[in-house]
Amino acid sequence: MQSVIPIGKVLRTLRNQSGLSLRRLGKEIGISFNTLNAYERNAIHPTLESSYKMARFFDIPIEYLIHGEKATQEFRDAELLALFHDADVLSKEDRSVIKSYLRKFLSTRKQLDELIEEAHESPAVGVEKKPVKKQKKI
Repeated sequence: MQSVIPIGKVLRTLRNQSGLSLRRLGKEIGISFNTLNAYERNAIHPTLESSYKMARFFDIPIEYLIHGEKATQEFRDAELLALFHDADVLSKEDRSVIKSYLRKFLSTRKQLDELIEEAHESPAVGVEKKPVKKQKKI
């Protein structure tokens, strides 16, 4: 089982990487300065709603607040993980384009799999061939 790291450490790191003060972050996400300060000191734990607001603001999965970097370590394909890391440092707009392409690919792949499955389940329909009449030569 993964060990849980204090949310405060993760929050402080994310905030510092973004160059935000506690007051500025609080205004951006609608959580008071005092509450954010208590989160960072691990004096209190954020509610699910507050965790969601912070995760959306920093564009991270919510479990990242709990597990930090360890949240992304369980990945089967090392090359794909490296590509995601490369994409993660791109601008928000570029990441949005990548997500759009990935969603479209996965949707298309799912549709293809469903069609293949449907084709295997459907009984083969025989096609009758009509005899071709020979035309008389003139």
